Amino acid sequence: MKTLGLIGGLSWYATSVYYKTLNQLTNQRLGNAHSSKLLLYSVDFEEFSVLQNVGDWVAVEKMLSDIAIQLENAGADCIVMCANTIHLVADPIQQKITIPLLHSADETAKEIVGKKINKVALLGTKFTMEHPFFKDRLSQLGIDTIIPDEADKDFIHASIFNELTKGLFLDVTKNKYIEIIDKLKSRGAEGVVFGSAEFAILLNQTDCSIPIFDTIAIHSKAAVDFALSK
Repeated sequence: MKTLGLIGGLSWYATSVYYKTLNQLTNQRLGNAHSSKLLLYSVDFEEFSVLQNVGDWVAVEKMLSDIAIQLENAGADCIVMCANTIHLVADPIQQKITIPLLHSADETAKEIVGKKINKVALLGTKFTMEHPFFKDRLSQLGIDTIIPDEADKDFIHASIFNELTKGLFLDVTKNKYIEIIDKLKSRGAEGVVFGSAEFAILLNQTDCSIPIFDTIAIHSKAAVDFALSK
């Protein structure tokens, strides 16, 4: 089994879901008492948030590249970044390491294509919704992406940092998300990408009128596939 190098803490709550999912999937595949072999570097989310909020992506990339290098040197066979927003700096990080970085958007695009869906709604932080790093990866496989209007983007972004990353999952927030997804469906979305790791804790498929693409589940499956590959 190969060793996964996880960059976590962004948020720690989402990382805990990654950790649980990776181990569950590994055990399902191998049985007995098997679990995932991994190295986890968990950052202080406050330090990251300060850089993110002022848009200092150069400093973010330096921080995360240094971590990726440390994980590689410690024996990791690939890098898994346990949040979608930080994939904004995935390309320069990949250039500084010699092991693969498994990109969440690439794996999500494969799943969408497999369902024969051509247009999806993308929900996430404003960075994920507005920057091209996630949408461009979907576009490369012929998938069109739509995002919420400004008011709904503001609501989603605020709910992520004020509630979801703190482990608060409120019914009123859940109902608002369902309303937003229904509006995006009326604009032509055939599916919805949960581009923030905590969304799959707030909502599940039975809550949504269109197929969901849970990036934690998709990303974790790809990581386990890599770890167990010959």
